[in-house]
Amino acid sequence: MNMKVAIPLFKDRISPRFDVCPEIWVVELNEGEVVNQEKWPVESFDLQQRLDQLTSRGVDKIICGGIDSFCIGQLGNRGIDVIHNVAGEAGEALNLFLRGVLRPGFYCNGKRGRGFHGRRNIHDERKM
Repeated sequence: MNMKVAIPLFKDRISPRFDVCPEIWVVELNEGEVVNQEKWPVESFDLQQRLDQLTSRGVDKIICGGIDSFCIGQLGNRGIDVIHNVAGEAGEALNLFLRGVLRPGFYCNGKRGRGFHGRRNIHDERKM
């Protein structure tokens, strides 16, 4: 199965915000193997242009950091699945995705390990 995965970048890391990233890394996969990759400069694009680029270039999934509910909805309406609130190294996020273990909220850093980041639910702590 062919798939295109987009990762908004800030240098070699996942951009903290989808709507202000300077470039997007797009990786084309075939049967789980990388067959093509490219980086698109999008720094001068407004939000609508970013959404249109992802759609017109056939992106199926986006792995991103912070993204608002409007963008998640717009991407979903265009058939693009979103794995959001992911932080850290873009290459590590792609590797975790290829292994089928990447989830929203993951922190991806090959040196310090990986796992969930962000606030813990205080109600879950009380149950312990």
